[in-house]
Amino acid sequence: MAGGAGAVGHYAIQLARIKGARQIVATVSGPEKAILAREAGADLVLNYKTDDLPAAIADATHGQGVDRIVEVDIAANILLDISLLRPDGDVIVYGSGNSEIGVPFSPAIRKGIHLYFFIVYSLNSDVRQVAITDLSMLLEDERLRHNIVARLPLARIAEAHDLVEQGRINGNVVLEVG
Repeated sequence: MAGGAGAVGHYAIQLARIKGARQIVATVSGPEKAILAREAGADLVLNYKTDDLPAAIADATHGQGVDRIVEVDIAANILLDISLLRPDGDVIVYGSGNSEIGVPFSPAIRKGIHLYFFIVYSLNSDVRQVAITDLSMLLEDERLRHNIVARLPLARIAEAHDLVEQGRINGNVVLEVG
């Protein structure tokens, strides 16, 4: 899980654990974020700024590579992702720092990499309903933890966006309506 301490990453780690993932690896950018990823359920947390990710992943997977990567910035990480994946591995993409990306064809085809682009708004209605039902049950059973670091009134929505976009917080900002 790239961005294991971010809002999406925090939930992705928890959902992977709930759905039976055997070993969850998360990348983060610092010690505070490493704590958040571990608390969410990551088995191995690596700092993408200081750790040798290919060596650490090879060691953790006995040279096999990871099965799946949930990617926050495919434009920045596509070459790294391909190097970390096992043959026929998956990259689930929900973010990119650039609107267009180049796919390194040779390394991707040699491994048979699968790229899946995901945005909740484009899910077909049946898939969306299953997801809503599953998430609702997990929330009712209190099986998902939220990392809310700020609550702001709706009138301060611009400030909330700034906090998230500038990366000044490690968690979710909730807007209070009414």
